[in-house]
Amino acid sequence: MEGQDTIEEISKEIKSLMETAKRFNEAVQKLDERLKNLRAISQPGTAPVPPVQQKPAAMGVAPPAASPPSDLSYRDTKLSTGNDKVDQLLVGGVRVGTSVILIGPPFSGKYVLAWNFVAQALVDEVPVLVITTDRDINEIKYQVGRIYPNVEEAENNGMLRFIDLYSRSIQTQSPSKHAIVIDSILNISSVLKAADSVAADFRSKHPYYKVLFSSLTSYATEFDEKLLVKFIQQFSQKRKVEGAVSFYLMEGGVFERKLTESVSYIVDGVIEFKADANKSYLRVTGLGNARSRDWIELYMNETSFDLGSFTLEKIR
Repeated sequence: MEGQDTIEEISKEIKSLMETAKRFNEAVQKLDERLKNLRAISQPGTAPVPPVQQKPAAMGVAPPAASPPSDLSYRDTKLSTGNDKVDQLLVGGVRVGTSVILIGPPFSGKYVLAWNFVAQALVDEVPVLVITTDRDINEIKYQVGRIYPNVEEAENNGMLRFIDLYSRSIQTQSPSKHAIVIDSILNISSVLKAADSVAADFRSKHPYYKVLFSSLTSYATEFDEKLLVKFIQQFSQKRKVEGAVSFYLMEGGVFERKLTESVSYIVDGVIEFKADANKSYLRVTGLGNARSRDWIELYMNETSFDLGSFTLEKIR
């Protein structure tokens, strides 16, 4: 009996040590990944880049068009938000090279504007990159497809591209054969490399493009404030230089006010949404000469929303 007890005790100790070793190895891997991310942000040109899984493009994609013009006259161009009334509020839309935060609670209207932003890009034949950390690609295509029916054709033709950080987080295969799939949102260097790759392809055929990042909320529990702000700064500045109009989604109430303010300083403006009782509102901060800085009521319809009157000028 004593020998049996000793064997059982030793077995338990071995099992305990193995579990401890496993936890230790996991902690080392996380720290190592964090170190790589810090190096990727501080020295993006020399940091080691984890592999990016990119599936082959569809056959029959049109050959590259002529290179964009070398002059910067297109910098005065404004692109539509996808909502005529919001475009009027912003005096014609959003200028190329602009980064915008869409922030607000669930069901307040920010995703409605986001889907219209993507759909309008396809209507206007402006390429658009969607980076998803929180939604299935099929869901996104369904929502955009309610506004722009030819969404599948747009993806097949390379006008709509996805960077998929969501599928692996729920341990499923990406539903898009064209998407660039990244195994974790922690692989910052992979995200940067993938975005640069898509942007280079877009810019070989078009002078500007759009980006929808859905959403920054997924990073709230993973990164500390300094690393998150540094990542957003590096990512958004690169898109700005390339002439992209970028929308970044954030859930209201998830981030501390200090972090929200820090992120707002990096970008060019914020479209903030709020829900009060059975009503929703938006207001604009930054973004040049907006016609109003007040809260404006939203009137939702099936796929978009209308706006109430502005302080300075009514919408007819």
